[in-house]
Amino acid sequence: MLSKEENELLTRVGPGTPVGEMLRRYWWPVGFTESVTPRGRPNKVRLLGEDLVLFRDGNGRLGILGLHCSHRGTSLEFGRVEDTGIRCCYHGWLYDVEGNILDMPLEPPHNPFLKQLQHPCYPVREFSGLLFAYMGPPEKIPEFPIYDIPSRCMI
Repeated sequence: MLSKEENELLTRVGPGTPVGEMLRRYWWPVGFTESVTPRGRPNKVRLLGEDLVLFRDGNGRLGILGLHCSHRGTSLEFGRVEDTGIRCCYHGWLYDVEGNILDMPLEPPHNPFLKQLQHPCYPVREFSGLLFAYMGPPEKIPEFPIYDIPSRCMI
């Protein structure tokens, strides 16, 4: 039987845990293509102990960002998807699919925070009706695996 400490070591998958760091080195399915439409409602996703928001902007680019706005912590699940990203429903900060802040309403246009802040985000790939995310270090991103599955995934 495992001790409490051994059980904690082997079952925790959040950021900074040994098993979590190992599992983040792989591509993980996070949703279905048909559930993420351009400018559609954002989807709340929980993966490896992190709450995330999955969306497709008006240009068709997929994004998966940290769930809570960097400004006041409001859930981006209730945000508005626009042509260039997702806008927070509270103070209107606009994030692109790469976590860059594109707009901070009521702030001066040349606010240095626009370039200094980076919202948590992860790469997303679409394959055979499924969406996959990679949550590990960007410098160790593996090649996306091409699975031997039918052209359209069936449930």
